[in-house]
Amino acid sequence: MLKVKRKRISNGVKKLAKQEGFSLMELLIVISFVSAMTLLIVAVSVSNNKLRYINEERTQALFYSTEALEAVELMNWNDLVVGDYSVELSGDSWVLNSGSQLLDNKYTRTISVEDVYRLDSSNGHSYGEIVTSGGYLDPDTKKATVSISWSSKAGSSKVESFQSYFYRWKAERWMQTDWVGGDGQGTWSDTTKFATKESGTDISVPGITTLQSGFIDWNDATTTANFDTPGNFDENDVYEVDDIAYLVTENNSSGSEFYILDVSDIYNPTELASLNIGASVNSVVVKGDYAYLATDGNNKELTTIDVSNPGSPSIVDTNDIGGNANAFDVVVDDTELYLVKGKYLYSFSLIDPAEPDYLDRINVDDKARELFLSENNVYIATEEDDAELQIVDVTNPANLNQIGEYDLPGNLKATDVYVLGNTAYISTQNNGGGPEFFIFEISDPSDPVYIGDYNFNETIHSFGIVGPYALVGTNFLNEELSVIDISVPASPSPVSGFDLSGYVLGMSANCSIIYAATSSNDGEFFIISTEVADCGYASSGTLESSTFDTDSAQVTYNWLSFTGSQPIDTDIRFQIATSNNSTGPWSFVGPNGTSGTYYSVAAQEFINYSAHLDQRYMRYKLFLNTNSSWEVPILEEVTISYSVYP
Repeated sequence: MLKVKRKRISNGVKKLAKQEGFSLMELLIVISFVSAMTLLIVAVSVSNNKLRYINEERTQALFYSTEALEAVELMNWNDLVVGDYSVELSGDSWVLNSGSQLLDNKYTRTISVEDVYRLDSSNGHSYGEIVTSGGYLDPDTKKATVSISWSSKAGSSKVESFQSYFYRWKAERWMQTDWVGGDGQGTWSDTTKFATKESGTDISVPGITTLQSGFIDWNDATTTANFDTPGNFDENDVYEVDDIAYLVTENNSSGSEFYILDVSDIYNPTELASLNIGASVNSVVVKGDYAYLATDGNNKELTTIDVSNPGSPSIVDTNDIGGNANAFDVVVDDTELYLVKGKYLYSFSLIDPAEPDYLDRINVDDKARELFLSENNVYIATEEDDAELQIVDVTNPANLNQIGEYDLPGNLKATDVYVLGNTAYISTQNNGGGPEFFIFEISDPSDPVYIGDYNFNETIHSFGIVGPYALVGTNFLNEELSVIDISVPASPSPVSGFDLSGYVLGMSANCSIIYAATSSNDGEFFIISTEVADCGYASSGTLESSTFDTDSAQVTYNWLSFTGSQPIDTDIRFQIATSNNSTGPWSFVGPNGTSGTYYSVAAQEFINYSAHLDQRYMRYKLFLNTNSSWEVPILEEVTISYSVYP
């Protein structure tokens, strides 16, 4: 019995010993784990504290930097000379002091002001990219750098820097787009008036200033000559400049579609040269040494011809626009070309006038027929029955933007369009008893306003505007060319008509001569003239604006720009006068600060900086000149940019 009990006790002790051994091992593991975690937590906590200190300190540094830059922006411009500064609040105003400052006994703040230099300079204005070496001092820009340094609780030295550029000015603009209110206004108030003008300057048409013309009575006109091109092919268009007429026709399978005529003798036009284009040509326009054609050719819808020698023209470029639609019309300005083909308006760059370069296109819904380019807009006559007149903004020719349209009454198809100043004219096919000639006020191109019409009772093929007259090519058999007086847009009235034995499909006109391209089979090209050598154009004229008040004697004048048309041998020029007295005197000067120079760059030209600095009152003087027999310059808008600074 005792042995058995001892054996049992022994076994129990062994089991207990084994159990106590496992508990000690587990305890050691737990102790090790807790120790490691404690060390990790302490390390993370320390690291987090450092990060918190850094973030808090950087946030404070950012606040002090922003505060300093905002204070600098409020400073008087003349106080921002090159150097190191601090700022402090004195009452309600910030004060600029020399040297650095200590904030919260911890942060050292230094504001460094530096001059700025730019890449280019013109008429005393520095412009272009900011450069770090070389360049031209820009007196209207300063660079401010705020540096914040401190000893961080994290145990290291920290520095943060922030910079900004400050400009002395904010640009404002003075613009005039109408002069019809007349002269006699000393101080600018009525936007259609001005101070004085010469008798040669004509301001009678709203939205433009041009040179005076007598506008001969077309009742006295007669056909002086015609010219018969080979074959029975319609002549689609004509463009005349400097006594040279450029004539284009339907496709002539055995001959030419492009003709150059000498029309200096209106009684005896003579052919100088011709070219085989190989397709119908629908429109022609000439700019400088090049003629641009809109054609039916599938691989040459836009064709460029060198006409520098009118006796020996040559094709220098053809542009395949793609698709099978025909190109109907083309217009140009100094730097771009616009062409309509099918349902698209296309834009091209003329940086190289011999090779127009495609920029953009825009859908104009249906067949677009004719174009007119005025200022920054192209006006389009289309066959779209709910938007016969469409207006596209071409301010950026690489991004065309439709801004306006007008739906003529009924299901009409537009045939031609013309714009003069703030007035647009559009013609249509036969309206079955309704008008085919419509007049709109377009001071806001996005919202054309109907102001008048005229009923011809026939289709209009083409038309032109000369002074107060519309020269209209109709579908009448015995009066293919009609002249109407549009001086009162609400009630146009007939003047005269001409039987040309062919419909006028295109025309080019001036104050006493009409060059007509017709569908006649015998003598397709007509010249119609009043037979008056001088029809009353003034060769020059000036206009002086009212006095504009900038409201400050701390002002700089930035640039001048203008829009309008300057045919060959005509020009538009300006001079600027400024004063600190609202009554002058007014000494008009140009870009170099003398009376012998003029602002003549339409896009934008810098105004002489020093000649007008800190002069509160301003006037401009317009100079119009022509050396052409018939053509005159037309001003539509002038803009002057100025900046008032604190």
